[in-house]
Amino acid sequence: MKLLARYLLRELLVPLGVWVAFLFLLLLTMQFLRGTDVLLGSSVTLEDFGRIILYLTPHFLMMALPIAFLLAILLGLGRLAEDRELTALQALGIGPAQLLAGPLAVGAVLAGLMLLLTSSAEPWGLTGVKEFVAEIIKKNVVGDVKAGVFYEDLSHLTLYAERVEGRQREWTNVLLHDDREPSAPLLMLARKGRVDTDGAGQVLTLVLGDGEAHRSSHSTTDYAVVTFEKGEIAVGVEGNMGRRNRFRSPKEELTPSELLEAAEEAERNGEDPKPFLMALHNRLGHAMAPLAFALVGTPLAIGRRQGGRAWGYLLTLGGYVIFYLLMRYFEQLGQQGKLPVLVAGQLANVLFCVVGLVALYRVTRSGTVR
Repeated sequence: MKLLARYLLRELLVPLGVWVAFLFLLLLTMQFLRGTDVLLGSSVTLEDFGRIILYLTPHFLMMALPIAFLLAILLGLGRLAEDRELTALQALGIGPAQLLAGPLAVGAVLAGLMLLLTSSAEPWGLTGVKEFVAEIIKKNVVGDVKAGVFYEDLSHLTLYAERVEGRQREWTNVLLHDDREPSAPLLMLARKGRVDTDGAGQVLTLVLGDGEAHRSSHSTTDYAVVTFEKGEIAVGVEGNMGRRNRFRSPKEELTPSELLEAAEEAERNGEDPKPFLMALHNRLGHAMAPLAFALVGTPLAIGRRQGGRAWGYLLTLGGYVIFYLLMRYFEQLGQQGKLPVLVAGQLANVLFCVVGLVALYRVTRSGTVR
């Protein structure tokens, strides 16, 4: 039995490793394409790429592990069924229920790993990448402002500098048009300016010196002019530049304990705590998905006649899409109070387990290969 267990584990772990690597690279490429305006900025270095990948790795693993595991089961055990190896095992008295032990063991390990990732590494990584990308955006502004060219990548802001000089990229003869308040736009003219790169967080500060500010009102004829020696314009990276910072998901940045604290605080303030509780239980439900996939994937893999890899790919894609849609549907029911949040978070897993048990019963009755 130890030899059989090692053989089955090899059939699962090898494709699991290959598909986790493939899906990880696919997710990384997709995220890179979504954030090219940030990641291809003039100030981005290879070290910056490395840090972003490090921050995003836990999140990508949480997304890749369940679908890669389901695919490994359907392809690995499905190959044994196609090569009639399961028929030989059945002749030796080894039934489908015994073959389920290996996938369940691997699923339990993956579920434990995903619980660890979603409780610590994933929130840390998403928080880190959010702050780091904000810093990259700030550096890109410093490097991307060119002399004699209008810079319009800041939402509702237009920046122009006649000259850009020095290592600090200081500007000379600056024009800044601020249209964040459409009813009263602001025009600032200054002899010098720069970006304050010392500030941390989600705020970008443009520092202007020796200039004047012009503000008009569209609703009245009022027009105001103010001269200044030093003026600062604060731009929220998270808000005004949010369209460029695509590495965000606020609730996923909270640890389970922080989600519970946020729910308690919302309840004390008379607000609805269910969004935070639902986010917690939905995350736990996603972490338990490998166990449900092991239970539903094993009988589907060993109970088929033919179909090859295309069959495995199709079942994996269809199964994961159905699982995702169920998770989203039950999440909405939980947030609306139509289901307890604990039930809503795990109900998709429960349904997959029921389907898996029914399929296992049918395969056991009919034989490994029909």
